[in-house]
Amino acid sequence: MNKAAHLMGGVAAGIAAAKYIAPTVPYSGLVDGIVGSGVVFCGALLGSLLPDIDHRHSYIGRKLKIASFIISKTLGHRSVVHTPLIIFAFTALLFFLSNEFPDEVQALSKSFVIGLSAGMWSHLLLDLMTKRGIPLLYPFTKKSFRIANFKGGGIGDSLTTTGCTILIVLMLLDFL
Repeated sequence: MNKAAHLMGGVAAGIAAAKYIAPTVPYSGLVDGIVGSGVVFCGALLGSLLPDIDHRHSYIGRKLKIASFIISKTLGHRSVVHTPLIIFAFTALLFFLSNEFPDEVQALSKSFVIGLSAGMWSHLLLDLMTKRGIPLLYPFTKKSFRIANFKGGGIGDSLTTTGCTILIVLMLLDFL
């Protein structure tokens, strides 16, 4: 998938996380309304691009050149950072570390981590629909899995962008 498709997936995931997940977390009363939703949303946008840090020519790879170079050379593209286990562990670590902040900052950081996680999961879901797939069961196997066979930059990106747009509109209109 291309940057636009991943960003639209991130927008949809961010809205869903702000609407359905963040309000269920006990600290959320400290960060309500537009601020809390905005923090979740910003996390989701970053998360939707972050797994491609392992590709030096991706948008995030060009912004974080040194980290991208190191990850790309040591791990390769669509390896460790494109796995559910790593995303779960990374999210859990950040969520745990956010407990060390004062209450208001803790609430903001946890909201951001919820969004970041939602964005990264949306990235994995979208990459599952590409020909290359993702190593879903890593580290148990390096075999890639996919649920569709779309080529990057092709009809899959257009369908994804359109589907996410419809999903976003439905969530904003409170139909979901």
